[in-house]
Amino acid sequence: MQRFWIIIFGVAPYLLHAQWSSIQNARNLPLDSEVTVRGRVTNDYELGKIRYMQDGTAGIAAFPGTGSVSGFESNVSLGDSIQVTGILDDYYGLLQINPITSYTVISNGVPPAPKLLSFSQISESYESQLVAFDCVVFAAGGGVFEGGATYTVRDLNGQPELVYLRSGHPLSGDIIPGASIRLVGVLSQFFDFQILPRNDSDFQNSTCFYFTEPLVQSNITTNGFTIQTTTNFPATAKILYGNTPALGNEIILTGTNQQHAHSFSNLQPGVVYWIQLEAVHNGTLIRSDIRPFVTQSLSSGQIKVFFNHSIDPAHANGYVPDGQTANQVLAETIARINGAQQTIDVAMYNNSRSDLVNALKDAHARGVRVRYVAALDATNSALSTPPPFPVIYGNELAIMHDKFLVIDADMADKAWVMGGSMNWTTQNIFTDFNNTLFIQDQSLARAYELEFEEMWGGEGGAPNPLNARFGAVKRDNTPHQFIVGEIPITLWFSPSDRTTSKIVESLYTTDDEVEFALFSFTKNDMSDALVDQHLSGREVHGIMENINDVGSEYNYLNNSGIECLSHPISGEFHHKYAVIDVNGAGPTVITGSHNWSFSAETINDENTLIIEDERIASLYHAEFQKRRQELTTTTHSPQHSLFSVQPNPCRERIQVTGVENELVAFSILNVLGLPVMRGFLQATQAIEVEQLPTGIYFIQIYTRDGLQRIPFQKI
Repeated sequence: MQRFWIIIFGVAPYLLHAQWSSIQNARNLPLDSEVTVRGRVTNDYELGKIRYMQDGTAGIAAFPGTGSVSGFESNVSLGDSIQVTGILDDYYGLLQINPITSYTVISNGVPPAPKLLSFSQISESYESQLVAFDCVVFAAGGGVFEGGATYTVRDLNGQPELVYLRSGHPLSGDIIPGASIRLVGVLSQFFDFQILPRNDSDFQNSTCFYFTEPLVQSNITTNGFTIQTTTNFPATAKILYGNTPALGNEIILTGTNQQHAHSFSNLQPGVVYWIQLEAVHNGTLIRSDIRPFVTQSLSSGQIKVFFNHSIDPAHANGYVPDGQTANQVLAETIARINGAQQTIDVAMYNNSRSDLVNALKDAHARGVRVRYVAALDATNSALSTPPPFPVIYGNELAIMHDKFLVIDADMADKAWVMGGSMNWTTQNIFTDFNNTLFIQDQSLARAYELEFEEMWGGEGGAPNPLNARFGAVKRDNTPHQFIVGEIPITLWFSPSDRTTSKIVESLYTTDDEVEFALFSFTKNDMSDALVDQHLSGREVHGIMENINDVGSEYNYLNNSGIECLSHPISGEFHHKYAVIDVNGAGPTVITGSHNWSFSAETINDENTLIIEDERIASLYHAEFQKRRQELTTTTHSPQHSLFSVQPNPCRERIQVTGVENELVAFSILNVLGLPVMRGFLQATQAIEVEQLPTGIYFIQIYTRDGLQRIPFQKI
């Protein structure tokens, strides 16, 4: 119902006439000052509890945090003119009123028109105001928006800025605009400036000249690669490139075209090159993002695979891992550190191993530059006595969850990268279940080094905390595509690189089978992809440790007919990997530190490798099968009875006893282990098997506590 009278919440009527100041004057006061301001509201529920307001002088955010009067977010709407009293507060760069001690809705109306700016004008002067930018292009155009994620947009000059959608935003699930648009939103801050669109009306049609895709790399060799992009109108173009983002070299492309491509053939092996493309149409100049790309290195490309528990050799296609005990992976880690000649960079969530720290100390003592990034919130007992090498602790909002090591990145024959899921703790190495890779490749090492230095705050030997970036403020600024030996590899860092979308893309390439092994799984995107593949006839199997996490996908997957096993046995199942089509045309492994979770995608520091190789896939498949075998013996909670099948043998139907009122998933397998039927069971439900040929079958019952496989005979 439209409101025609003044409504007052949380204050006596006479307070409407309390002394108030302009928003600009309020912004000039010290933090913790009490202020009273009036302004027009520019957002509604789509940005959460917060309301942004502005007058003719400036904008400010009002947030009903702890100690605020009640009802603010439910009573204050888009377009309202309001008066707010509260305390000035800084929230990671955003000036806001919090707590709100009183507020008044003075009148209803429409929000002010947005101020038209360029990206170069973004500053504190426009913070918390409704703004607009012409000729803006999303780097991920054509994809799908996810809540709780940041998206890079660029203007005509190629300058990037960030768009943020909170969790539950109404744009979640919508297609990301693929064309140039006028972008409207509230200019906010979270360490860096962010543009906050409110709904799809903030994406307005534009007839600007723009790039229809980002720069794409292909044909990677030791002395070059091909770069390509397209524009929506025919244009002349040139490529700018160099060894730093300052560029410095240019190549004029011939002709007037919509497709713009150049094949470099005179580059150096294992070197990162920064590239930008400029295009001109009818006098309008646009610039792409400045992106890093890397040539293939002259390194050996050796990839050493370690598990800290044994695999099943029967499923390894004749391959043998480089180690399958805790002592072997520990010895390899120390050997790599001991072999370092110039540099060691460590990004490790937590560390309780004095032997590993002592190896780093020894390297430092012999002149190796050692730099170390640790998690601020983790227990790092091995670093409790400050080591002689510098350490920076990071990600105060979430966790620095990386587990990687970079050695001698400037030496082609000595450069190594360690990645995987293993922390440097006694429990993670000796008790929990983990995987670790050691890769001898300079190109990959230099990409990891770039990511490390973003958290380190620079290239120097000492950290620069003022420039250090962790979590959501990091940028997508590393190469992603590599040829290691002859193996295609892609590398993604979180939360800047939209890693979830890359994992989902890989899952959708499955032709035959996908296996996933995860400590935590709470992200709907991956589970939806797995269910889609399952319903399309692909085999899907999984193992999870934390089945009771908030938002866990465990029940959803099992209720969809997918075999997803819990891991109740001793030792945490700490893996974060998937194996795709191990015996198919494109065998692939996804591995790293990235759990399939909301936090890993949006706020943690993580790294993920996607490796297309039959040997690597076979080894991870053999690891998965060994863990699966350990769980497919009867596993049940003490409060449940064992399941049994009656009658057995059977003719038309079977009844599974021991099933309680809770819905459980089941699969019936033939003697080859292939599923012939899937469904769900409750206590009194019978399963019709009359249509099955005579023979021996197995029914697998999936519960929260594990899996039980029961043989039966159909006659």
